[in-house]
Amino acid sequence: RVRVRCNNPYLLYARLTQWFDRALRPVSEGSEPVIHATAVVAPDVELGAGVRIGPGCVVETGVRIGARTVLEGGCMIGRDVSIGEDALLHPRVTLYARVQVGDRAILHSGVVLGADGFGFAPDHQQARGGWCKIAQFGRVVLGNDVEVGANTTIDRGALEDTVIGNDVKIDNQIMIGHNCRIGDHTAIAACVGIAGS
Repeated sequence: RVRVRCNNPYLLYARLTQWFDRALRPVSEGSEPVIHATAVVAPDVELGAGVRIGPGCVVETGVRIGARTVLEGGCMIGRDVSIGEDALLHPRVTLYARVQVGDRAILHSGVVLGADGFGFAPDHQQARGGWCKIAQFGRVVLGNDVEVGANTTIDRGALEDTVIGNDVKIDNQIMIGHNCRIGDHTAIAACVGIAGS
């Protein structure tokens, strides 16, 4: 009988699950990027060693993707996006233009980063009243080791950036509004909404 003794069994369990998870994931052979035949990748995209781009992905002009990062099927990567090394984007992740994602990020299915913030000015000059849209010029910037759960959205800033710090863990179905700043090592559980600014 084998016995393992440690001061923090839950942490040990977490580390063991990561080891098994890595062992179960497919590994790219060699250092050349692997791009599925149905993916559309702009000719000027910079791909690090061992990058894998899955079926139906679209990667627009000016994008930089770090070594060993994986884009699973149906991801949409907008122009001038930067993704760090060893990141994993599950199916149907959408990154709008100029989003920045750090190293070792995990983005689950349906994540949307960089949509417009909810900004509208009342416009009473129209006959029946109405709204005037405020254009959003900021970015979404994710630090290193960030995980974002399924169907979570993080809006771009109005003028400055929306910033998610290092090692932040964000659960499923969360909405983070424009210009928010989430500090390092924060954890946010499901269905939270954080208003812009």
